[in-house]
Amino acid sequence: MSQHYSNQKDESINETGKSKGPVYIGSEYGRLKEVIVGEASGFNPSLQAAWLQEALKVLPVAEQKIAIENAGRSWDACIVDAESGVTEAELLRAENDEFVKILESLDVKVYRPRWLSEEDVKICFGGEALINGYSQDFPRDNLIIIGNQVIEANLRTPLRRVDIEGLRPLLTEKCNVPAVKWAAMPHLPLLGDYANDAPLLEGGDVMVLCKTILVGNSENAAVGSNEMGYLWLKNYLGRDYEVVRVPLCDTVLHLDCALSVPRKGLAIVCPDAFIEGLPEALKDWDLIEVGIEKLKYLVINGLPIDANTYIMGYNENEDNHEIKAALEKRGITVYPIFFGAHNAQGGSLRCATQALLRQD
Repeated sequence: MSQHYSNQKDESINETGKSKGPVYIGSEYGRLKEVIVGEASGFNPSLQAAWLQEALKVLPVAEQKIAIENAGRSWDACIVDAESGVTEAELLRAENDEFVKILESLDVKVYRPRWLSEEDVKICFGGEALINGYSQDFPRDNLIIIGNQVIEANLRTPLRRVDIEGLRPLLTEKCNVPAVKWAAMPHLPLLGDYANDAPLLEGGDVMVLCKTILVGNSENAAVGSNEMGYLWLKNYLGRDYEVVRVPLCDTVLHLDCALSVPRKGLAIVCPDAFIEGLPEALKDWDLIEVGIEKLKYLVINGLPIDANTYIMGYNENEDNHEIKAALEKRGITVYPIFFGAHNAQGGSLRCATQALLRQD
């Protein structure tokens, strides 16, 4: 059964027998042992949110319309099917429940954030914070975990800035130990626009390939990380890592929408999303290529469990059979899951998780 937090002190052991601690991510494809899965708790941004129109460009047109119609409403109040009366929150919750079942069947320990209500947000951040809304379904973006270093990110997306409060109890438990280095980026005011010279990073843009760290930078100025965020991370990590900036076209929200790494030497990738070509780190890799027209359906944003196991989302617009067949041809077992409600909000399986512990 998934849980919000535990007093059990789990540890990862490397091949030499040395403890890596309760939090450790050495790559995108190491054996996943512990993970956070998001919650179906959220409040849609108001039409007063100045950033909203530009940010909606990363969604298909039909989903842009739905987002505008439901602006300023709690997910529990967003009826998505008039005949059945089902709400946005109920659809998200059902998808999460099925996702957790698959993860637990694969021997992955699942944690959940502390549930945030509208009243919680008002108490912690003030009533004006609800203009930007909040969204607990995608825990990936608030944290960046590289090795045993846990970084609280400074997000560009106003909708996501309060989510970190729901992760606080788990962070306090997992990170207050000598084996984990816990830090936060410089955080600017919750409300208002950021100047582009502020360091902005979102977890969906950061991918760990052992000692090489890729950082996506979308040309869309309303979403994702920026060059100053890349420079901040490069400086913070120092000489232990090679940090590589990866420019993306303006229809791509995050790097993990255009790149997934099921195992070392194999990538699912959309070459047309990369303005300056594919990163050198992927040179000579086996590539499963995807057309840019499919990125809006989140076809690439899957979750590797280990080198031979992969969870893949699909929706009403894209069944993902081509990627599934390509992975199976390479000996990878694929667990498909319908994730349409999450996809309509601009994310999929990697977005909906924050890996805490992977064994190399």
